[in-house]
Amino acid sequence: MDETLFAQLQEVEKSGLIEDSFFTEEEVRFFEKNYVFVFDDDLLVEQLRHQSLSRIFDKKHMVLTIAPTHNCNFNCGYCYEKWRNPGRMSDETEDAIVQFLKKRMEQDAMDTLNLTWYGGEPLLETKRLLSLGLKIKGLGLNVLENEIVTNGYLLDSKRIEVLSEIGVDTIQVTLDGLRVDHDKRRPLLNGNGTFDKIVENLDGLFSGKFCDSFFVAVRVNIDKSNQVKFWEVFEWLNERYPSKNLVVYPGWIHLEDSNPSKCNCFGRNESTDFCISALKERNVCLEKIYPDDINVECLVRNPNNMIIGWRGEIYKCFEDLGETSLVVGNIHDDPVFSNHELQAKYSVGIDHYQEEECQSCSYLPICHGGCPKRRMENKYEGKNNDCCTPFKGRIEDYLELL
Repeated sequence: MDETLFAQLQEVEKSGLIEDSFFTEEEVRFFEKNYVFVFDDDLLVEQLRHQSLSRIFDKKHMVLTIAPTHNCNFNCGYCYEKWRNPGRMSDETEDAIVQFLKKRMEQDAMDTLNLTWYGGEPLLETKRLLSLGLKIKGLGLNVLENEIVTNGYLLDSKRIEVLSEIGVDTIQVTLDGLRVDHDKRRPLLNGNGTFDKIVENLDGLFSGKFCDSFFVAVRVNIDKSNQVKFWEVFEWLNERYPSKNLVVYPGWIHLEDSNPSKCNCFGRNESTDFCISALKERNVCLEKIYPDDINVECLVRNPNNMIIGWRGEIYKCFEDLGETSLVVGNIHDDPVFSNHELQAKYSVGIDHYQEEECQSCSYLPICHGGCPKRRMENKYEGKNNDCCTPFKGRIEDYLELL
């Protein structure tokens, strides 16, 4: 964009009028397509909502998370999985999952899948991962993503080979600091440290025959009490593993209102400041710095996406896993879904395109509605979570980084 065109846009912003002499027809169409010019606010909201609902109710693609166990070998203080119902997935549940996927392929022409292995700690059930993973692989679906979320303690060479065999392409591991800090925040159930074992396993992964087979995402859960520790981990890992297949990123801890540690959590603007500072001072991009108009929301809003627990119970959100009141169905039942009220709340009850405040917000075209779980809490539990896009009120700060 040259200075003349920019000056003309500034004039439009001041006057609210688009002079015919200012822009060519091609320029007007471009600005309208990219929501710079909006001639009918109500029509724009309806168009965006239609795009959103089309994706939400798409049956040809599924985002599936499987938790073969709720058991975990760690005792992290901030973990929301306080339920941890002990148990392991049975052969019957495994077969029910495979039959359900076959049925979806036959009845709804489902042909693509995003797959995540979750827990608890999924590597406690490596034999189940291998058995079920190979069966899913044999269905012939186009698996676009195949990820495992693990604490990394059991990620030895044998299990890495299993992950490769079932087609896993991304491994997410968490390190909450270097040895002393991490071991305080993420100990074993018996209180012993976990840092050294995780690093030993990462050493084996990055130096072994599968070093180029996986994308490794190391999450560092941070709040105000350990934010400076993020950079210690970031620099240490990138120096130890100079690989294009490694990314280290911050995970923002969210705690319940009743938790006394909630005051240590980042707010929206504070996390934005952290990311902007990272790019300005360290030339490290932790989050996208330029908004897009890809109207994609969290998987929980699609009624066809699900998280399956070890007993075959179905949930919508990772945070719901193990909470019996938030079960929406069971893979053993026919039909599999039974809690239609909760499904409706997630799918359409928290539709931000239907909220008056959001409809009048100029950030709507680049906002994905925020976290549906937090929106659910706001609407149905009277909470006041901030669900707005990080760009809100900070767009100039981001654009100055380009």
